[in-house]
Amino acid sequence: MNFKKKFKPSNFILFLLIIIVSFLLFRDFVMFILILFLVSIFVYFNYHIKLPFDISPVLVVSLIISNEYGIWYSVTFIIVSGIIPMILAGGSFDYTTLFYLSLILLINYVYMFFTQYSFLFIAFPLIVLHHFIAMIGGIFFGINKQKEIINFILKLTIDNTYLIVFSRIIFQPF
Repeated sequence: MNFKKKFKPSNFILFLLIIIVSFLLFRDFVMFILILFLVSIFVYFNYHIKLPFDISPVLVVSLIISNEYGIWYSVTFIIVSGIIPMILAGGSFDYTTLFYLSLILLINYVYMFFTQYSFLFIAFPLIVLHHFIAMIGGIFFGINKQKEIINFILKLTIDNTYLIVFSRIIFQPF
């Protein structure tokens, strides 16, 4: 198949024009879809290469989405960018996944009661609370206690790094 016959500059210009107009008219929705897509790819590769710990930014980004768009966008984000890519990469949806899913949804729901306060002031303790409860849950489900403590420290470090980096990018005025 000849590439030059299939590729038409007019089609490319039309596609580019649609993207630009969509971004101008539906900026929030386009940004949500873009963030959803990027985090989904990140989660997929995190599970595909079978890292022994989760380095995905789903928790932090879901809190940012709750802050910017609301709880239902956050629920959609968590399921579409966290659960679906994990399953597509070969992960299993079992009782532990249901526990962690319920926990992250609960943390986002609790955040909605504190939106009048500074995002960083509320997000940090909620991240600590999330990982502490996840650690206790992991130990309860029979995961090695030392592994869970290491995972707790690692996840706090990673998520707080994400929190600082993403909050600087998102909350800086243009």
